[in-house]
Amino acid sequence: MPHFIQNKLASPVFLTFILALVAMPLAIMSTQSVPSPLFYFLLVLSLFIVIALRPAQNTFRLKTFSWLFALCAVFVVAVVVSELVNGRSDGAGFEKALRFSAGLPLLVAACCYVPRRWLSYSVFGVYAALVFAIAFIVVLALPDFIRPETSAVYNAVGYGDLTFLLSVITLYSCNVTFTRFARAEKILKILLGLLGIAAFVLTQTRSGWVAVPFFLLFGIMIHMRENNRMRLAGVFLLGLVLAAAVTLTVPGIKDRVQLGEKEFTECITTDSTKLSSICIRLQLWRSTVAIWEENPLFGSGANKYFSEFMKTEGVQRGLVSEVVANQWGEPHNDWLQALSSYGLFGVLGLFLVYFAPAAVFVKRMLRTTNEELRTYAAMGAAVCVGFAVFGLSELMFRGLRTMGFYTVIVAVYLALSTRIRGVEH
Repeated sequence: MPHFIQNKLASPVFLTFILALVAMPLAIMSTQSVPSPLFYFLLVLSLFIVIALRPAQNTFRLKTFSWLFALCAVFVVAVVVSELVNGRSDGAGFEKALRFSAGLPLLVAACCYVPRRWLSYSVFGVYAALVFAIAFIVVLALPDFIRPETSAVYNAVGYGDLTFLLSVITLYSCNVTFTRFARAEKILKILLGLLGIAAFVLTQTRSGWVAVPFFLLFGIMIHMRENNRMRLAGVFLLGLVLAAAVTLTVPGIKDRVQLGEKEFTECITTDSTKLSSICIRLQLWRSTVAIWEENPLFGSGANKYFSEFMKTEGVQRGLVSEVVANQWGEPHNDWLQALSSYGLFGVLGLFLVYFAPAAVFVKRMLRTTNEELRTYAAMGAAVCVGFAVFGLSELMFRGLRTMGFYTVIVAVYLALSTRIRGVEH
């Protein structure tokens, strides 16, 4: 493409790309139908940017990410191998894995070619999504502040976890300034982040609190200096104490924690197929392990086999009740779904989906002295580890849309936490 045409096209294409990035978090928190088409629109734009609009100088260094992209491809390989071995496939599992394994390299490359300042504005999508989530949760909880019914978008657990994650990213972003009113901007971000956490508390989601130590640790690492480590360690411990205090004293959270303990005890002692929140999960998890035992290395080959197994062998063997078998078609756990569907190879692939990019982010937080780069690395680490933790008790990747969102946001923070010569900083 002639250089003058390339220059004329660059700005509107980059602007469209940034607007699509801004729209992704808002779409994921407000609708079920928009995120997937938006994800593929971003891939098309990324392909155009990489092929037609990349700068004359080679700003994107593939070798910087080559090992990461190779590790992230393990998941899709595991899915394909499992499907071939079992002669069984549901299509969605392969597309979900491919969205990450193939989408991440393309999105990272495009993000690295976009002017850095422009790309940083994508965080406004997080702010917009969090404002919507707060309003959505509060309106559904009023007038008595009952647990909101958010299933039009996600169930309460998934919606609460995502709201918590967006709140954490917002609080981290206090270290990045977009206007000349730095103090006022920081105050607004703190208020928005705290309101988001309050909305998360309204969803009465227990599992999200497990991620608190990691979120606190990454936030502290942003400010890590040789001369303030003891003070930051004190802040970390204080944060844990406050999180524990909220969990044990706020009525909605405290009651659900106590209820969870009671349901767990009943399920493992007196009634193994009781219709309670915790016992239903235990029934689903027992079924998952039973499927995995049939083929430990490669699993069943398809997510949909889980429902078929529960309705037949699961009920016959007393692993699940008939109600659970007929009304639940997945194990409420990303790790166990990977285990039953794709075996140990699949769990390894999912582990790398989370922790291969997380390792890059943590390494950057530890090695760079640039606070802005550490901030974006902390955001990326929070996304990766947050999803890994949330996935222990909820199927966060139940839908293709969430994998698309995860891939986009990880790609953005990989690019923003990278020093690349020749790109506007």
